[in-house]
Amino acid sequence: MRQQLKLLLALAAMGAFGAAQGQSSVTVFGSIDLNFTYSKAGHASTKAMDQGGYLLPSRLGFRGMEDLGGGLAAGFWLETAVLPDTGVTQGGFGRRSTVSLMTKDLGELRLGRDYTPTFWNVSSFSPFGTVGVGGSSNIVEGWPLGLGRARTQARASNSAGYFLPRGLGGLYGQFMFAAAEGVQGAGYRGGRLGYESGPLNVAAAYGQTAVGVDDYRTVTVGGSYDFGVVKAYANHLRHRLGRERQTNALIGASVPVGAGQIRVSFARSERSGPGPGTGGTARQFAIGYAHNLSKRTTLYSAYSRINNRGNAAYVVADSSPAGVAGRRSSGLQLGVNHAF
Repeated sequence: MRQQLKLLLALAAMGAFGAAQGQSSVTVFGSIDLNFTYSKAGHASTKAMDQGGYLLPSRLGFRGMEDLGGGLAAGFWLETAVLPDTGVTQGGFGRRSTVSLMTKDLGELRLGRDYTPTFWNVSSFSPFGTVGVGGSSNIVEGWPLGLGRARTQARASNSAGYFLPRGLGGLYGQFMFAAAEGVQGAGYRGGRLGYESGPLNVAAAYGQTAVGVDDYRTVTVGGSYDFGVVKAYANHLRHRLGRERQTNALIGASVPVGAGQIRVSFARSERSGPGPGTGGTARQFAIGYAHNLSKRTTLYSAYSRINNRGNAAYVVADSSPAGVAGRRSSGLQLGVNHAF
């Protein structure tokens, strides 16, 4: 009798597990990206094994969704940075850690650490994204924290976000509020509205964070249009803290060639206001080629040059020598990216 009871309990547990599996799913995802980077800043140069040169840095994540019935679903997303050149992870799940409730008709409520609305224009409307020697963030001051280390240029902790539902005739949007809670929070509020239909995608975003007695404010407007033979990008970013401000503008294109695409961009930044390091301009030109060996594996190359003027001292890569005010920085990158 005892053995039969154990068997029934085991079968019941297996049935419950199977039912749960039928209603929910968990996915392991990420990418491993490694490259060789040769870069210069002023008269100094360096050769390094680096990571994260193609669209997104190396990462490891877990995401899942459960159907709660009645059109309601719950989901989670945990994502951490990976440094494959040394084999370690970095910063816990600092890239994203969220839990969500969502419906098809009402949209999504998302809680946790997430990308800010103002991040997406900088990332989406550039052929190189924000990574690698051609990344659009290379001449954005303070990236990914912001002016005055506001900590909300790319991500915000302790946030509550709302995403508009799909099916609004191409309209999409994200709105976020983040509470200021110790060193991990910074008190952010912002939003993004966009329109995507066929080859056209345009969006505008605004974000604001309290930093001491001043507010860190970011405004971005950008878009892309796919003509088939070429996809064009443009983005304008303006952020300021008190009397310190920086304006960035970018235009770019990607051209499909066989199993790959040629990517090219030109960006310009101008920073002004009181304080050290202000009063300079920078121009970045980047060109590269990405060859898709499969849907998940890509070989890529890129060359970038930043011409600094005045007090500007930007560099093309994290592994570059320290920037020198008013001196050029350049870099060549060859790498492979495998997504899973």
